[in-house]
Amino acid sequence: MVDIIQISDWHYGSEFIPECMENIIGYIEDNKPDAVVCTGDLVHKGRVRQFLAILPYIQRIRNITKMLIVPGNHDAKNSGLIYFEKIIGPRRSRLILEGLDTIIVGLCSARDDMSEGMIGDEQLDFCGRCFDKNLENRVLALHHHLIPVPLSGQKFTTVRDAGEIIEFTQLFEIDLVLMGHRHVPHAYVIGPTTFLYCGTSTSNKVRADDKPCFNHIILNEGDLEVSIVNSTNLERTLLLERKLSRTKFVRPRRTRIEHLLSSVVWDD
Repeated sequence: MVDIIQISDWHYGSEFIPECMENIIGYIEDNKPDAVVCTGDLVHKGRVRQFLAILPYIQRIRNITKMLIVPGNHDAKNSGLIYFEKIIGPRRSRLILEGLDTIIVGLCSARDDMSEGMIGDEQLDFCGRCFDKNLENRVLALHHHLIPVPLSGQKFTTVRDAGEIIEFTQLFEIDLVLMGHRHVPHAYVIGPTTFLYCGTSTSNKVRADDKPCFNHIILNEGDLEVSIVNSTNLERTLLLERKLSRTKFVRPRRTRIEHLLSSVVWDD
């Protein structure tokens, strides 16, 4: 059994909530997961002073457990990828959880001062080499969405070569893809792969009536359970349950379609 906590979109420097970060660190301390994965946008403007300000939080988490971090588009603003690598860590990386038959690979989908994401052939090759190993649990992490999510806005900021990445997940039988970016907790399942999105964990940059939140993931020989954890009060809500390769529950996300279908506009 592998226990992973996914946090994302801190946005330090814009509507950042320190109390939420303290709650998350306390939750990590209490639960002691096998790894924490952060899927980008740690800071809001890619400034050196912002990266330096969040470094103590990262060090506190690293003192508790292993941590993998990928950059987001806001981290890449103002040549921020350079300082991300100098202060936080490499823009792409892999983490092997010894004894747990698990590999987590982190890719950089962010580009300097661009909103949309891209992986590219070189990173796809890197990813293939990482996953060409006999490990049971396979997890991929990046910032940008591979598939658009309902009620998350309509900016064209998904990964430009998303088709290739989705095909890769099927070819290499990736169990789980972790993403952030649009501040929406959601999940899709395609073949063997669950595509999991995280809300903003430590900021007020939420959608509609969502709350700052993070994901608590239990991966066990292909079975998967994901809970959304409210960052303000640590209440847990089931997001997804998958057993014996069958999805038993996915928490629905209200969409614009439901609103339109119930609107008086359509009454005769």
